[in-house]
Parts: sequence; structure tokens; C-alpha cells
Amino acid sequence: AAAHEVEEVPRCHLHRKLNKACKFCKAHAAYQDARNKELEDRRSAALERLRCGGSRVGIGGSSEDKVPMPNLQYFPQVLRDKILASGFYKEALNSQDLQEMLEALQNCESCEPEVRGINLDPAPSQFISIVYRLLNFKLTEGQLRQLLTAKSRIVRCAAFMIIRLGVHQDRYWEFLADALMDVEEFVPFPNKPTEKMSEGLFVEQLLTKDRFCDMSLPRIAVAQRKVLNQRLVLYDTFRKRYLANLEVVEERYSDAGIDVEVCSEDGEWTPGTTVGGASLGRRRVTVPVRLENDAERHVNIGMLIAPPRRGSADSQDLTRSRGEKHQDLLDKQKAAQRDRALATGKDYCKFTGRRTIRAGGMTFFASDLRPEKRKRDPEDASDEEKAREAKKTSERKREDEVKMAAIMEKYLGGSRSGGGASTQDRSSA
Repeated sequence: AAAHEVEEVPRCHLHRKLNKACKFCKAHAAYQDARNKELEDRRSAALERLRCGGSRVGIGGSSEDKVPMPNLQYFPQVLRDKILASGFYKEALNSQDLQEMLEALQNCESCEPEVRGINLDPAPSQFISIVYRLLNFKLTEGQLRQLLTAKSRIVRCAAFMIIRLGVHQDRYWEFLADALMDVEEFVPFPNKPTEKMSEGLFVEQLLTKDRFCDMSLPRIAVAQRKVLNQRLVLYDTFRKRYLANLEVVEERYSDAGIDVEVCSEDGEWTPGTTVGGASLGRRRVTVPVRLENDAERHVNIGMLIAPPRRGSADSQDLTRSRGEKHQDLLDKQKAAQRDRALATGKDYCKFTGRRTIRAGGMTFFASDLRPEKRKRDPEDASDEEKAREAKKTSERKREDEVKMAAIMEKYLGGSRSGGGASTQDRSSA
């Protein structure tokens, strides 16, 4: 690959702008064009590998090869400094081998990256500290795949974080596609008011969101994010179908010769026939299927339906029906993204009055609003404000009337009395 790299040509030392008559300017312009073409070819090749991610096993090389971690440089600097300065990292993790770190990881009860320390300041959790240590441990392909298939859920979640934070985005789908089908539910953040979520949804949010709690994640290129979103929109239906097929897998997929239809990761359906029984267990159950092009593959039951021999299937029965069309799901996703981009409600970009103050190693939260005012309902507060304004307006109006009456009495009243006296004087005269 190094033989095909374009040799760097420095900028022209005579001209700031491109001069077509200068040989140095022309050489630098040719170098820039060649470099841009090389970058575009690399980008296109990466997208092609992402689209053709069906045969994922073995793409990354042998099990003894070290997994490159190019995204490790984007790990949040502040959090990195806190981890390296923590006593847990310096005294325990630095001297532990892989097995000891995995044992320590199983003692973690949460996937939160930060917890409240002794002085109430946010401190790195043991979970994220171990993840950071594993990122720098230079895991092999085989070791990383063992973490992805470990029996402990917290170990698998750590492997998901290692991939999202360290591995290049071209390999996200290769490593994480199978985990998207896991339907086992858990609470990843027990200390926060969050509901249960499936393991597959946990992985999906790692791929679709830019932040993990308050921790920023490495950016995914726009073109690759578009391909990921087009695939991930199907996985909510896949997980529902997996749960439905799990109830009938023993009676329906225990023998070979069942006519089925298989959905690909891109939403395309292909007919086929089962050539064996379903795998054992309840996690990542697969069925061996021979497709119409004579290719055999193990298909996850979330991507598998057995259409009825006669008539049409009930659209609510995902074990028989294809469900919603891929294009309809994409349209709903785009509409939801447009709605989220619009400002809604009265509190858009509204200052809450809350300020964070740190002094003497302690964190304090201050507010400009008094407690009794914060507890009031917004509608009641607005009604009280309107009544107060109306009262002030009426008082000002009454004061103006009194002032006007005094002015009238001063000037008009005196002229009447003066006018009357002059009339009497004239009549007597």
C-alpha cells in the first residue's frame, strides 16, 4: 500500500495563489488532485466494504492480529486525565492482566462512564476505567471476539464500548451486527431514571447517537452514517420477530425442508429452504438455510419467516409476514428526524436559572429563582402576572383621572368665578 502513496510536493515558494505558468504551482496542484483522488478511492472502498458486510467473519484478519485502535485519539481528554489520575487505575488496573481485568469488570453494576465521588464531583466509574485500560491493552482479534460472545453481559457491553471508542468506523458493522439482534433486557444505568432496554437497542444507540450519557463518542462520517441508518431502521422489527419466532422455533424449525424467506441487512427478501434444525439456547438462535442460489448460511430467526402455503399472512404475525416495507420505515425515520429538528413548546432555548459553582472541591447548584416561585405551575404564574398588570393599569388610570380633575379645577374653576365677577361689574355699570 505504501508503494501506491502519492509523493508529497511542497507548496510553491514564490506564489500564494496558483500561477498556471509556474512549474512549482502546477506540480503542487497535480499533487493535490492525486491526493484527493486517493482519499476518495479509500472512502469509496470503505463504503463498499460496509455495504458488502454479509460475510463478516474473518474480514479483520487472523485471530492473533492486533486490533487497530485509530479512534482512541478521540477519547475525551478531560475524562482521560481523570482516569489516569484515579487511584483505582494507578494502583489496580496498571498491574493487572486481561483475566484479572475481566474479573474486576464483572463486579461493575452499571455502564455509566461517571459516578459521584466522595466530594460529590463527577469521577470516572470503574467500568469506563477498565474500558480505557482495555483500549490500551492492544487486544487481538480473537480476544475481542471472545469478549463479544462472553457469558457476562457487562463484559459484552465493555466490548461494545471498546469497538465504538477505538476501532475504525469501517469495522463497526463487522463486529456489532450480530449483537443488534440480542433481545435480553437489562438496566444499563441503574442510578438514572431509565427504563429497561434490550442489549440490541443498547448497541443501536451506540451507533446512532453522538454521546454516551454525557460522554462524546467518535464522529461517524455522513456517508457511512447514512448506510448504517438505512440498515438499523429494520432492526426494531427484527427484534420483535425474533421474540415471536422464539415461541414457535421448536415446533416450526426443528426439521429440515421448511420453505422460508430470508431478509437481508438491506431489506431484500430471498426465498430458501431450511437444511437443518435451529441452534440451541435463547440467545442468537440461527437456522441453516439454503437460498435459491444454492448458497447455505446460518440465518438469525429475527430475519426469517415461514410464509403460509395458502392465502396471505396476517400482517401482525411477524413469523409469517414481512411486516412494514423498508421504504415506509425509512420515510418514518426521515419524518421523525425533521420533527426533532424543529423547535417545539415554550421552553425552547430557555434559561432555567440554574448555575453550577465549584469551590473548595465541592459542587454547588445555585438558582436565581426562589423555591416558592419554582414550584408554581406555569399557567398559574401567567394568570397571576396578568392580574397584577391589570391592577397596576387600573391604579395608573385612577391616578391620571385625579390629576386631570385637579388641573380642571385649578384652571377652569378660576375662570368661571372670574368671568362671573366681571359680568356683574358690567351690569351694575
